[in-house]
Amino acid sequence: MKVITRPVAAAVAAAVLAVSPTSLRAHDSVDHMLESSRAKSMQQATLAFLAVLDDEQRKTVMVSLDDNATRTSWSNLPNSMAPRRGLVVANMSSEQRRALHSMMAAALSSQGYLKSATIMWHEDVLRAVFDASLAAMPDNDPRKEEGLAFAENYDTEKFFVSVFGDPASEDWGWLVTGHHFAANFTVSKGRIAFTPMFLGANPQVVQEGRYAGWQILQHEADRALALLRSLDEKQLRQALVAAEVDGNVFAGPGKQESHKVPFGIKASDLDPMQRRLLDGLLNEYLGDASDEAAARQRSAINADGPDKLRFAWWGPTDEPRGRYMFRVQGPSVLIDFVREASPGGAFNHVHSIMRDPSNDYGADWLQRHYKEAHQQ
Repeated sequence: MKVITRPVAAAVAAAVLAVSPTSLRAHDSVDHMLESSRAKSMQQATLAFLAVLDDEQRKTVMVSLDDNATRTSWSNLPNSMAPRRGLVVANMSSEQRRALHSMMAAALSSQGYLKSATIMWHEDVLRAVFDASLAAMPDNDPRKEEGLAFAENYDTEKFFVSVFGDPASEDWGWLVTGHHFAANFTVSKGRIAFTPMFLGANPQVVQEGRYAGWQILQHEADRALALLRSLDEKQLRQALVAAEVDGNVFAGPGKQESHKVPFGIKASDLDPMQRRLLDGLLNEYLGDASDEAAARQRSAINADGPDKLRFAWWGPTDEPRGRYMFRVQGPSVLIDFVREASPGGAFNHVHSIMRDPSNDYGADWLQRHYKEAHQQ
């Protein structure tokens, strides 16, 4: 592990001073100056989080940028099925939790932070649904004991934090991960990368109780459906990959190579309105990061060109609540969204991911290779 060579509190103070616009070079573009300023804010918030940890907690949190296993140890699975590394929220004080959320808010947009915090909170909603299901089971049902043990996975406090490298240096990052959530941020010389980012929810729409009607990740689905419904018959034949979802395609943990097979219709084969709908779908995902990080990613996607950007669909095209999957794919972006099975034969359970095949984990900038282990 890389050792920070000066006291954390002193590093926080130095980061505050470094945010001054006078520290930015006059010849930098406005976009780069804005991104550098955002990176400084992220640095300040991350150092402030480290400053409120005790020595043992800081040792647990801080990891080398070269530690492939920890950098890629995120998952969408419950913790008992995919144990995480890092400092768990359950072991943090209120002050430390406030600092963690400030660190997240400094990197995410307002919509991205709200989605992330809601997904973390949503584990308690899932736990209540799961507990109600267990309570309805007879005590002599052998599945009940197994279920009671498994229920411990669903907990808003079971999210894990790691900080990679020294946030007072030019190259560093952080990871927050737990069930249905993983946010990876990398800062390198004032540039910000925010992939892979995994967001999920079960139930996607809360059906009963005091939170009935709450929806998570609905805009992602609605924007994709709007684009799908705008396609004419010829375009739909190009976009539709299969009448059923292939679960092996989804670019989850260990699926870094999923982008190599092109699927779907090219953006260059869409009319101007449809291109706007595709842009809106892209913006829904890019908008989870800060404006500055999103602008850099959008610039890379635009540079790839409309012949390299595709939209693809798996599953029925007339059942918005059925099992379906869509993908947006290009050299600088890979977005997958899939509706998964849920109790009662419904598909009220969603997984969604955004990747950058050219720069996940900031690997291109850092000149490092991060190889994910495959997870079932």
